[in-house]
Amino acid sequence: MTRRAIWVVLAGVALLWPGRVSGPLDGIPFDTAIDVVALGLVFPAVCWFNPRFLTTRLAKGCLVGVLALKAFSSAALVQDGWCATVHPSRAYVRDQTGLPHSWDVRADWRQPDPTCTGVMTRGYTSLEEFPVWFFNLPSANGEGPEAADIPPDATSRITIAGFLAASESGVLRLRATPDVNTTTTIDGRTVDAGSGTSVGAGRHRIAIDAMLTGDRWRLMPLWNDRSVFDAAVVTMAEPSAIDPWIRPLVRWTTAAIAALLLTAWLISTLRPIADRWTMGWVIGSSGVLVLDGLYVSQYRWHYAVAALALCAALPFGKPSRSSVRVFALVGIPWLAFVAIFAWHDIGRLMRYATGNDFWQFQRYAYRIYLQGYWLEGGERAFWFQPLYRWIAGALHLIFGDSSGGEKFWDAAGLLTMATFAFHAVKASAGPRWGLAAAAGTLALFMSGPGLLFVGRGLSEISSAAFIYMGAMFAMRSRHRSIPWAITAGVCATLGVYTRLNNLPMAAAIACFAWPPRAASAQAWRRETWRRVSRPTLLIVPAVLVAGLGLFALRTWYYTGVFSIVYGTQAALLSAWQPGRPIRDGLHTVVNTVMIMLSTTDPPMLHTGAIPLMIAALLALGGLARLKPLERLPFALCVFALSSLAGALVAHVGSYTGRFSIHLIGAMTAVLVCALSQAWTAALRIARPKIEPATTA
Repeated sequence: MTRRAIWVVLAGVALLWPGRVSGPLDGIPFDTAIDVVALGLVFPAVCWFNPRFLTTRLAKGCLVGVLALKAFSSAALVQDGWCATVHPSRAYVRDQTGLPHSWDVRADWRQPDPTCTGVMTRGYTSLEEFPVWFFNLPSANGEGPEAADIPPDATSRITIAGFLAASESGVLRLRATPDVNTTTTIDGRTVDAGSGTSVGAGRHRIAIDAMLTGDRWRLMPLWNDRSVFDAAVVTMAEPSAIDPWIRPLVRWTTAAIAALLLTAWLISTLRPIADRWTMGWVIGSSGVLVLDGLYVSQYRWHYAVAALALCAALPFGKPSRSSVRVFALVGIPWLAFVAIFAWHDIGRLMRYATGNDFWQFQRYAYRIYLQGYWLEGGERAFWFQPLYRWIAGALHLIFGDSSGGEKFWDAAGLLTMATFAFHAVKASAGPRWGLAAAAGTLALFMSGPGLLFVGRGLSEISSAAFIYMGAMFAMRSRHRSIPWAITAGVCATLGVYTRLNNLPMAAAIACFAWPPRAASAQAWRRETWRRVSRPTLLIVPAVLVAGLGLFALRTWYYTGVFSIVYGTQAALLSAWQPGRPIRDGLHTVVNTVMIMLSTTDPPMLHTGAIPLMIAALLALGGLARLKPLERLPFALCVFALSSLAGALVAHVGSYTGRFSIHLIGAMTAVLVCALSQAWTAALRIARPKIEPATTA
């Protein structure tokens, strides 16, 4: 591991490790807006684009300071908040071993029978803020929850226990709805907290016992009519005498150092491109997209996203070639737009409809992380896609019960697709056309079912992101870099693990061993073949085959069958069913291709589908060496058409637009490359010929 990688790991530990003292930038889970923006968006971005900053003295000093403060608080201070424990009246999940967990790493989430379901560090204003994520789980028989398992028909009990340390006397009051029937004790004495009760200065043991009925829940502990978590020291265990004095110092010093680190890191990342045009565009376009998300119908959002392509006309120079600039000009406005879309989800759980695919991923994520079935993953043979359930669980550990993390994850995945389009087009047409391709990728995604799939909890965007990231690593590996080729192969493998249908496209990553500018007409010429990267061409498929072998080995471990498709829907969805005529199989293939290109099921022609259809024809014409399409990049045409190759094997259906997502980045790149070549040809024709000067 390089020195830079070590500092990246330390940065992750310092900023993400859950602190004993709650406050801004206190680590996971991200349950406040400032944590989501600073640690959930800014930190991953600067960590990806500018890891070198961590080798500076300022960064090292900040990291050491944050680590020291968190180590001190872990050793000397007790956990902030109160222990909230939920007691369901019925068995709530298959293989139940005790009380339910929430996705709160500050609680004893790895214990089979947790003492605390979650840590209460703020008042609960609605049912979605209570630690009751387990209502999304199947019943004990493994089927969907019955009416008596979930609100409003369910009856549950919640107990809240901890300590309150007050520097002066005050009034403790509980504001609760009729559906939350509470009994409160202070130092073992039952009090009427609903009307308010006087509490003297000092340390007091607080216990709240509430019956939860219906679904209109609210429980707000107040101290002198302010939130008790802001107005007093609230801890899970009895604090020491000096604890109330040290705790605020640790809270705000940790936040200040973390904020200094992230601010300096962001400035260092953006400094190379921080001219007035770029920064003005970033601020203005981000504001426009935020207002668009707040006040414009979602059916018109793609127009504002498409307008990001105008950044290609900004007057900047050579630095526009950098990935940081495409992130600033296109990525920051896009992430700001998705952040507004996900704002309501911060710190709130989502109540899933039962029986569909995304509900299945959620139940399997709980089974993996909170019940300990790490390798099994909920299924011995994967009927549903394998890897996404692990991804969903990891996002819940980071963002808590909220599903907002899946929205940000999907937004980053789509930005990865757009970044690929930038690099693929830049290689043959220049950075300005590349910026147009990046913005066009996001706009084309939004012009179909689009935003419906951001944060929906499905695997398609994640699989596409892994594959497009692998393609970019493969481009980098062309300079005889074996580590980058291995990384590309790993990304291809993860893409297949996440969505098995995308195996042909993952394998096609190896085509980027060809020079990115090599036209289809030149792909097999001797001079081009000499420039093909042998490590990329050989290592990427080898790593992919090894990954598939490990996948099959896991299936064999549980079922005795060495296969990557055993137990899946492969036989059910096969385009070539036994006993059916060949023409039926061909009809299924054509229908599936049209579903993928039209983004609708059944296929329908609309404005978002036309570019995909044109791009597929362009790529096909390029590989067929039809003039003038033979000048399109060979690797890009192969990669784009490989996204349709799954249709030759399996039929797709349900969730209209779901199986078109992985096409969009490659098809947009092909289309923009063709437009750039057509534009160049048009300029060449339109340019007046200059007659040579004649001498008298």
